[in-house]
Amino acid sequence: MATPPNSLDTAGKPVRAGQGNSIAAGGKLEGKFQFSGPVIVGAYLRGDIESDDLIVVEATGKIEGRIRAATLIVHGAVSGDIEASRALEVCTGGRLEGVAYAPSMRVEERTVVSADLLIAPERSVVHINKAASVPDLSNVAPLAAGRTEATSNEAAKPISAAG
Repeated sequence: MATPPNSLDTAGKPVRAGQGNSIAAGGKLEGKFQFSGPVIVGAYLRGDIESDDLIVVEATGKIEGRIRAATLIVHGAVSGDIEASRALEVCTGGRLEGVAYAPSMRVEERTVVSADLLIAPERSVVHINKAASVPDLSNVAPLAAGRTEATSNEAAKPISAAG
């Protein structure tokens, strides 16, 4: 049986139109997410995300937390404890931060990779312990909008013991 021309083959499994999962841009979700099959993330996710297949983070997508997938492709931003059992790719404009493991990694130009990386056939105990030190974000309230960084006036004010 022939697969449609718009199929993507991941680990020998043809993906046909209508199969897979998608979280569209503009959404904000927090919690634990588990998927069977490929996932396309265009929204902001915070927490644990796991797929037995491919996770693609679009340019509009951002994931903070623990990420587990066979293959992770980053066009947007991911941060936290990242494990890809097959391959990890950071594409142009993508951002990867935290602790990351994959047996294979590809990084394109104009990306930001600020992570403790392990590219090896197996994940070492030392690296697993480093990943365990990454905080669990699933039960932490996000920062209030507009208060993520101190303004330049606040940063310049001296702090005295009297207050």
